[in-house]
Amino acid sequence: MSSIFGFYYVVGLLGHMGWPRRRSLFNSEAIVNSIVLDSTIDQMIDWASSIGACRPNLALQIITTMFRDTNWESEESLDISEEVNNLKKQWAERGNDDNPRGAVKPVKISKSSDVMSMKQLKHRDFQHVLEVYFYESLIWGLVNSSNFKKYFETNEKRQKNQLPTYEKADLEIDSIPSLNQIIKEGEEIVKGYEKEIRLLSPIPEKLMKDVVSLGIKVKE
Repeated sequence: MSSIFGFYYVVGLLGHMGWPRRRSLFNSEAIVNSIVLDSTIDQMIDWASSIGACRPNLALQIITTMFRDTNWESEESLDISEEVNNLKKQWAERGNDDNPRGAVKPVKISKSSDVMSMKQLKHRDFQHVLEVYFYESLIWGLVNSSNFKKYFETNEKRQKNQLPTYEKADLEIDSIPSLNQIIKEGEEIVKGYEKEIRLLSPIPEKLMKDVVSLGIKVKE
């Protein structure tokens, strides 16, 4: 994979929330709170899975872009059926494959450190980790569209029930976004990626056929 979709989302959302910040008054090192970073990665997983579940053609364009150096006519090109089967085994082994966060099961950075420096976050190895999470989440959404919608509805209901708690804590949350709003915001993020990084690649015929053979509904 040669892309930064996951990294692009995480850095963008962190910036929106006012991160990174200085380590201290006398130390200008840029850092991110690990709990905030864990939460941001969880939201990235939800974002990627929402694209897979609700915008499958867009998901396939993203996958094509992630593997843009692939010769799709070659027998050695990405076999999406094999990828799906391997990932399903991984998700099942992790013990909670009915929602994207449980399936992907990202390592919680806050368990080992209070903060992460931006230098560490921008390191090639960590960018790769984010991309693996993003890719798994995208595939999870593609093959679990109905499960994602149930997962979203459950979360939406839980968050609405917590609104009074948020208000007591003086957290300014006017409303909980609907699935349509989430999808629209997700599409805007992809447009931003295209504007700032690169345009998405067209879906190769082989990938489209393979996905259709898996029973995934797409617009051919």
